[in-house]
Amino acid sequence: MMESIGRRITAAPELTDLIGHYYEIQTPSGFDPQVYHLSPSLEMMLAFNFGPPIRFSFGSQLDRSIQKIFILGPLRHMLTYELRANADLLIVNFTHNGFYRLLSQSMQNLNLEEWSESKLLAQTQQLEELWQKLASFSDTHQRTEYLNSYLVSRLTPDEAEAVPLLTHAAAFHSPVVSPVKIIAAETNRTERTVQLRFKKYVGYSPKELLRFLRFKEVLHTLTNRSEASVNWFELIEQYGYHDQSHLIKDFQYYTGVSPRQFLKLSDAFCSSRD
Repeated sequence: MMESIGRRITAAPELTDLIGHYYEIQTPSGFDPQVYHLSPSLEMMLAFNFGPPIRFSFGSQLDRSIQKIFILGPLRHMLTYELRANADLLIVNFTHNGFYRLLSQSMQNLNLEEWSESKLLAQTQQLEELWQKLASFSDTHQRTEYLNSYLVSRLTPDEAEAVPLLTHAAAFHSPVVSPVKIIAAETNRTERTVQLRFKKYVGYSPKELLRFLRFKEVLHTLTNRSEASVNWFELIEQYGYHDQSHLIKDFQYYTGVSPRQFLKLSDAFCSSRD
């Protein structure tokens, strides 16, 4: 098993609906470089790096790096990253429309792989100033306490258009009928309007969310399982896939590997528990 180097930190109660949690990653001096894999989650993450650059990718080659500040998300594909000695990261995991409420940045055209640190800082110098402040603190508790105050003071209220989507979010977890149809009918809006507003506030479509939630259940089922213990045909039937190629297609899209290859990554694999 790989060494555990991270811990989840609960955000302030006022941020419960916007911040899933903070996540701290720290490694000691002498830590041997290790590669980890983070499952797709469709979440937005704001990462503050106070240690050496963190190499990462959405494929097999670690061809990018986090210097000081980086935005990741909506996280559609498995993230591969390398940790070395003296790593010091603090990550804000946004939920729902939390990222939109922080930067008022429309999520509809946001592309995970187009974001860069230079583009981010050109968009908002306030995050550079925030990084400087956080870097001045000596421990994670001071950083998260400051972040709590900072976010509470800067998050804008929910826009009226977003409220119906958030109110009916539970419809996506038991979609006997189309959640979009339910929301459209109960809010007296067209299905097209619901779809467009969904993309604006969270960065992905209702259809993409349904596809992801099914795949997330598959990942949960496979956690800590050996290949010999998995009945792939039962899994396909249980989660409503058309056939084996349909399941493989989702694995390739979200993780970049086949189902059997994924099982071999379990020791270095992290997934969202929310």
